[in-house]
Amino acid sequence: MAPPAFARAVAYGVYQGPLRSFIHLWKYDGMQPISRGLGRLLAESLRTAGEFHPGAAPRSILVVPVPMHRAKQRRRGFNHATLLARAAMAEMRDSHKGWTFELAPGALERRKPTASQAGLTPHQRRRNLRGAFVAPAPARLAGRHVLLVDDVYTTGATARACSRALMEAGAASVLVGTAARAQREGVAFWDARFIPPMGAGEQTES
Repeated sequence: MAPPAFARAVAYGVYQGPLRSFIHLWKYDGMQPISRGLGRLLAESLRTAGEFHPGAAPRSILVVPVPMHRAKQRRRGFNHATLLARAAMAEMRDSHKGWTFELAPGALERRKPTASQAGLTPHQRRRNLRGAFVAPAPARLAGRHVLLVDDVYTTGATARACSRALMEAGAASVLVGTAARAQREGVAFWDARFIPPMGAGEQTES
């Protein structure tokens, strides 16, 4: 399988126990205030991973939530990834003065309604998402470093499909940030081990 288009995937914790319960309450029961706590956890993970240390480049980040299909979002009433992205971005702004975090919920669109990913094999997930995501305004992405935000990283199929669309539209790099991961370990590295870190070549190793 070809390496993904994203540079790295960072998640706060494993999708089980209390974290899983909180995500279900937030995503399926409409408890939107949980977004703030999950955003804080994601921001903490990004800082711990070292992607946004003070001497790093780039200092201007386009924050793109994974989009839902319009029909599904109308039924649910909100896009959970947008709420998470907004909350994490607020936390990052507080801790990274002088950095620019720009929320761009329209940078990606989900044009194709897809079947639920639950219960599908990794191959079926990738096939299910083929052609689902498009970047309607490539000029908005040209040369930008992107933080792609979603709730859970399961097999990486969604992250791969979105990142491919972003990079094909001209993004300079894509970092994936999620509140949880399905795998116990390795999600931040195994699926992107052949890709240089975000902004590689723009900063000096310490």
